[in-house]
Amino acid sequence: MPLKKIHLIIRDATGESRRKAEELIRQGRVTLNGQVALDPYILADPEKDYIKVDGKLLRPRHEEKLYFLFNKPRFVVSTFSDPEGRPCLGDFVKKIGKRLFAAGRLDFDAEGLMLLTNDGALVEKLTHPSHAVPRTYLVKVKGSPTDEALVRIRPGMSLGEGDRLGHVQWMVIKRQKSTTWLRLVLYEGKRNEIKRIFFRIGHPVRKLRRIGFGPFSLGKLPSGTWRPLTPKEQEKLGALLREAGM
Repeated sequence: MPLKKIHLIIRDATGESRRKAEELIRQGRVTLNGQVALDPYILADPEKDYIKVDGKLLRPRHEEKLYFLFNKPRFVVSTFSDPEGRPCLGDFVKKIGKRLFAAGRLDFDAEGLMLLTNDGALVEKLTHPSHAVPRTYLVKVKGSPTDEALVRIRPGMSLGEGDRLGHVQWMVIKRQKSTTWLRLVLYEGKRNEIKRIFFRIGHPVRKLRRIGFGPFSLGKLPSGTWRPLTPKEQEKLGALLREAGM
């Protein structure tokens, strides 16, 4: 079996988040073949190496891989539980009855396409900036940005806090009296990236909807609903996995 980073092995075997798995390692609670492992990125073989968390041997999960497309409504948290009691993904997908990961979170007030799966390796492929998976959005902004303002949206644009915009594509879809709709494609997924882009040019975001993520499209999936991949989407997924060497 191919070697994997140890924090990803723990994530996939326990159902914990990647961040939680990294915390367990840095707290000295993980051993690899009898030695304490403090580096989350050390490579191991989940089938052959002995990995323990708090003294308990991990056993790889061999379960059917599940993939669902979900249309997240606005004002829903992109996690499967929320300590503040706000609506969250878990409220919508209880019937699936499986521990799932969300590929590509959306802000609380954003809506649109998400991939829900128990395949942690695929989530890593889709969301890691190094893989440059395209994310396509419809964005409604305040006012009517001039050409001079829009031309500032280009690679290298300052987003503040030391961040720079990566590869980006955009086009104006519709200008209205007090708002403008644009289609935007990004490839990295920085925190609040779209809001920061349009704040910098003086046209704050009023509405944000993701309509495409990697090889998948939102289509006519109703808000708040989910569905398994179609045979054609499964073919696209297979091509993505082969490209990633998975």
